[in-house]
Amino acid sequence: MSRASPAERDERLDPVRWHRPTRGTTLRLISVAVLLLTAAAVLWFKPATCTPLLTAPGPTASSTGKAAPQSSTQNQARDQTEGKPAARAIPSGSVGVPIRLADPTALSVVRPGNRVDLLRLESDKDRTTPVANAALVLEVTGADDPVLGGLLLALAPEEAKQAIATTGRGFAIVIRPS
Repeated sequence: MSRASPAERDERLDPVRWHRPTRGTTLRLISVAVLLLTAAAVLWFKPATCTPLLTAPGPTASSTGKAAPQSSTQNQARDQTEGKPAARAIPSGSVGVPIRLADPTALSVVRPGNRVDLLRLESDKDRTTPVANAALVLEVTGADDPVLGGLLLALAPEEAKQAIATTGRGFAIVIRPS
């Protein structure tokens, strides 16, 4: 048997020939490996603590046992930078009550932080009954789609009972000046 010369060996058409990867291929493989490892690390490791978005103002116990004031301004700032309006904390002595308006187009002019008067529209007569005065708007949901939208208001417990246990055509609001 004669051995093939180096020139003949290069002319062969073997289906599998291994050669060293080029510099560009090596860089691509390394970058894909780094991205996959980063994605796996992000999915694997969870944050040590989770801070709620809506927190009631007041002292909370820290890990040392001392009371520390807590505010939701960091969460509100993060929400504003992400493009959504900041959710406000429910003031002490109040409860959050979701309200659907009889005229949902009013949702387009109300913003979180506004003070509104809440009025119940009576179904039997064309009159309104005041339910709450100067209620704080915590959140406006569905301003783009008024059918699904509503308000989250901070109401006193007595006002909340009136707002929840009512029958009628719905609610109307009067926006108070700032």
